[in-house]
Amino acid sequence: MAKALPSSIDLSTAVKKEWQLQGELLLDDLKRMPTELIASTETLIKYEILFKHSKTVLGEAIIRIESTLELICQRSLETFEFSLLTNSVIGFINEMDDEDKLGKDVSPSWVENMQVNPRVLLEDEILLMIPDVPLKPGAELNSQYLSGYSDSKPETNNKQNPFAALEQLKDKN
Repeated sequence: MAKALPSSIDLSTAVKKEWQLQGELLLDDLKRMPTELIASTETLIKYEILFKHSKTVLGEAIIRIESTLELICQRSLETFEFSLLTNSVIGFINEMDDEDKLGKDVSPSWVENMQVNPRVLLEDEILLMIPDVPLKPGAELNSQYLSGYSDSKPETNNKQNPFAALEQLKDKN
């Protein structure tokens, strides 16, 4: 079953000792997930977080995530498998100017009181991977969900311009 993650760790200790956290976590344990886009939250997420030294910021972490989610297509409302796979680097900062010190492939993560919540780090990475509007490849728009939808072009109306009366008043002056 899912292995428990600590809710908070000391960043300086984790970086100094190059801690490595790995295991599995239930998607349901992550509270900020967009559940309206996910068909099942009973999915296991495999993760690995490796803390390491940095010459420019408080420390860095390599985050690896691997899983397959069942998302709900927002076009057809069918479920489809979406692969979560990342190998990203996070740079920990506690001053805005430190963000400029990060490498181009390093994402910033704000730290207060040198405490880091590894669950939040994982959750942030997953949220960045899930599309805002999941679309199943090749999904067709199901018109039964659209009222008044028509494939035909709108008819051109020969209605009188509502401002025509104003134009006539303008011409009289």
